[in-house]
Amino acid sequence: MGKLIDQDDEDIINPIERGAKEEDKVKELRRLYLENEPKVKEFLEKLDSKYGTESKTSFKEPEKILEKASRPSIRADKPWHDVEHVRDSFRFKTVLENIEQLPKIAEDLKEAGFTVIKTDTEKVLRPGFWGWRIAALDLKMPNGQLVEYYLPLKELEEAKKNGNHELFEKWRNEDPETLSKEEQRQYLSDSYDSYDKYEAAWLERTKQKPEHVKAALEATEKVFEKDRAKTEEKNVIKRAESKLIQKIKEQKAKEKAKEDDLLR
Repeated sequence: MGKLIDQDDEDIINPIERGAKEEDKVKELRRLYLENEPKVKEFLEKLDSKYGTESKTSFKEPEKILEKASRPSIRADKPWHDVEHVRDSFRFKTVLENIEQLPKIAEDLKEAGFTVIKTDTEKVLRPGFWGWRIAALDLKMPNGQLVEYYLPLKELEEAKKNGNHELFEKWRNEDPETLSKEEQRQYLSDSYDSYDKYEAAWLERTKQKPEHVKAALEATEKVFEKDRAKTEEKNVIKRAESKLIQKIKEQKAKEKAKEDDLLR
């Protein structure tokens, strides 16, 4: 689980001018999205026909993109984060009937030629603060746009639509540390409600056994193992090259020092 591309997160960006105005960056993301949407829809239609799933695409509203680009909770860890780093301005989803469909769809995705730059399946078994369990893949489209493909189980998707998304939206751009005591109390209360609803969806309706879920997640990650191995191989080569370059520099420094001693 993790990155499949040999770059730091700060350097993984959409192909837009970093020095442009924020609104112009968003317009450029929309242009890239309009190029990509037909290709994605064609892929999803084939997928739904094959598995009986339901898929959907969406483009974030401009104000939502700008909100995410400067969200305090993100910038706390990534102070450099801006519009060009947003990976889900264009996103699409496939709602799964069962978790066993996940590795099959991963194979289809790879065969379709989409470049996966990061996998995140761990949240299916280890949900975040609000209880949302999700398998998500960050992709890089042929035109360079970064997009998100997420695959929720249908029961959790229903819980999300049945009030949980509204709870998350209510607080997503708030910094808990700046809230009043009463607001913090409400924040925690809403987060508990959200978590409980998602847990009910997961435990009472999916009937998914942990060992089956784990096996499906491992099979999904295995689809991208070769890509991850290539990245690790590149990292090993890069480290070896760095050490070699450092040795050459050190040797040259010693030789220069000797030359300087002879000239004195």
